[in-house]
Amino acid sequence: MDMQLLIRLALRILALALKFALTIVLARSLGFAAVAGYGLALAVSVVSSKILGLGFSTEINRRLSLSDPTDAIREVGRLLLLYCVVYGAIAAVVAMLHGSSEFARIRPTILWGVVLVAFSEHAGLETTSYVFSLHRPRAGAMLLFVRTGAWAGVAIIGLLVHAVRSVEVIFMLWWTTNVITAITACWLIWRRSIEVGLVDADQSPRNLRGGRSVWIDGMPFFVATIMLSGLQYAERFIASGVMAADALGRYVFSWSISNAIQTIAYATIAVTAGPRLIRVLSVADGDFWRTLRSSVRSSACITIIAAAAILIVHKSIFRIAHEPAGGAEFMTLLTLLASFVLRSIADIYWCAAVALRLGMRVAIAVSVVASVSIPLEWLLVTRLGVVGAALAHLMASTVIVILLIVLVMRAHTVTVVGIENRSSLHVS
Repeated sequence: MDMQLLIRLALRILALALKFALTIVLARSLGFAAVAGYGLALAVSVVSSKILGLGFSTEINRRLSLSDPTDAIREVGRLLLLYCVVYGAIAAVVAMLHGSSEFARIRPTILWGVVLVAFSEHAGLETTSYVFSLHRPRAGAMLLFVRTGAWAGVAIIGLLVHAVRSVEVIFMLWWTTNVITAITACWLIWRRSIEVGLVDADQSPRNLRGGRSVWIDGMPFFVATIMLSGLQYAERFIASGVMAADALGRYVFSWSISNAIQTIAYATIAVTAGPRLIRVLSVADGDFWRTLRSSVRSSACITIIAAAAILIVHKSIFRIAHEPAGGAEFMTLLTLLASFVLRSIADIYWCAAVALRLGMRVAIAVSVVASVSIPLEWLLVTRLGVVGAALAHLMASTVIVILLIVLVMRAHTVTVVGIENRSSLHVS
């Protein structure tokens, strides 16, 4: 591993540790009502970060990763303005619905804190991804750490010294950090625009339609992302209807621990693998397959090592949470760890599919997988309980990674053959 990769790995592990510690300190300092509010904001922010992309995110990041990102940088400004308009529209709707029964049980300060966290999380995620796509991994890694971990460290200190006395202050720290991160990322993008000579460049008419083409090219991946997110949680939703709350809570606990390995691999490998794969396709002498194999090996290596470490200390982790650590719990954890190892590999092949512009094929294939997987997952969960839920997750992960590998291999083979045929015709 190179030094930059190790730094990204260390920052991601530290960020996860700080977020985990914040939950514990928050519970002890402000009680579980505050934890419930924090959990609501966390869930809303995860969903909004995907939905508020509106289908633009994947394609604009692909274009920013090209060897010449000039047109894409121009589109970023328009896209960020569009997002701000959407935030304003949603805020207006929330304000109008504020007095309705759906929001009656939520305190106004909690409600608006969650809304601001959701908007700022999306803005921070989008702009940080732009920095990574512009091949600035060191700056991107620092921004990612600040918005996912550093603010939690400040919140923990505030709670311990009693400077933070409400969950609303936690929200304020959270969204303020995201805003600062987004502004910093925009400054870095502006600096890059100066490097490519865009600031004083003439705005040619041909670029005015760029936003529409970004949306059209990115929408299939947006649809596929929503469906994959659903498959990530499908067995949990099924289990919530057939399992006791206590059993479901134990499953979610094991799921959360296991998911950490995919999160680490994504922030360490996938965020830079995507831009690299796109760039090697945009240059004549790029080696796509070597870059892809290297990224897959790195992601698999990191997740397997992390999974092994979790298995070694899992009894201590379960003991801290006052959870049993018997054979069924170990089997559930082992199955979920294997599933998330596969998910981390799927993340790399997803990046390859984006680089190869396979959006429509991926969307169709994922929809077929979802239609077949959900009935099978229901059968596993209802017959085998918690272990069945873990097996359902593993089954979905296995099908997804196989699907992406097949699509990427077939598409790149066709691309290479086409290039070779054109080259031979040119020579003759």
